[in-house]
Amino acid sequence: ERSMMKRMMCSGVAIATGILLVASATTGVAVAKPDKPEHAAQTSDGKGCLVRDGAGAYHFDAECEWHTVVKRDKNNAIQFFSYQDKGSLPAGAPKPSSASNNSVVWPGCPDGIKETTTPSGQYSSSCRYGQGN
Repeated sequence: ERSMMKRMMCSGVAIATGILLVASATTGVAVAKPDKPEHAAQTSDGKGCLVRDGAGAYHFDAECEWHTVVKRDKNNAIQFFSYQDKGSLPAGAPKPSSASNNSVVWPGCPDGIKETTTPSGQYSSSCRYGQGN
């Protein structure tokens, strides 16, 4: 159930693609052109993620910052995916007495999502799939 919530959080991330409108001086027609090469890695950032406390329960941290990188090949197949977040436990949530490392199974990450919660209440997680080029 908890990993399902994390899965929905990670898989629900929208990949932003910037578009630059370029006007042609000769034809006066606006043409949409990608702001990066067609197969360049696309990044996305945002706030809000689940954080794991010292007892293993998850809490939503609206100030948690996340970042994704997705790179696709010419056939649009994902070649590389990376997700990282950094947040804090809410007041009153149990904190571990020493750094707690956890791995949550997630189909998009062969090695699972790696989580760390520190005694100060700081939380981070990461997930990688494929080779970044």
